[in-house]
Amino acid sequence: MPHRTDLTVAWGDTDAGGLIYYPRFFHYAILALNDYFAPAFEGSHPMEALRTDGLVLPAVDASASFHAPLRAGAEVAVASAVTHLGEASLTLGFAVEAAGTDSTAAGGEVSFVLVDEAWESTPLPEAMRDCVGDRGDPSAAPTA
Repeated sequence: MPHRTDLTVAWGDTDAGGLIYYPRFFHYAILALNDYFAPAFEGSHPMEALRTDGLVLPAVDASASFHAPLRAGAEVAVASAVTHLGEASLTLGFAVEAAGTDSTAAGGEVSFVLVDEAWESTPLPEAMRDCVGDRGDPSAAPTA
């Protein structure tokens, strides 16, 4: 079962027409990523914990399909799962649904690569791998 992150569409997430501005869906995917990996960092913010260790997890590829508009104040659930787990990389699949519906407003995936201060790829921490396994995502075994 995918991990679930509940959010509210903020006024600042919308454009002049009052509809969610499409790049915000990727922001929601990043919020879901942080929520997904929070247990691996024992209460610390995942990206800040990595940064403290001299590491960053930049997005290197992203795609999405947009199906339905959302407005400010809408309650949404972001379902997320790690769909690929490599030595230094991972891909997070996500779907944003309006609360109380089975309607997907947007869905896609974002791929990340963990890099060190020299911007060289480096293996993902065991705690992150364990988190993926604990959540039961099918990608728990590394594939490259």
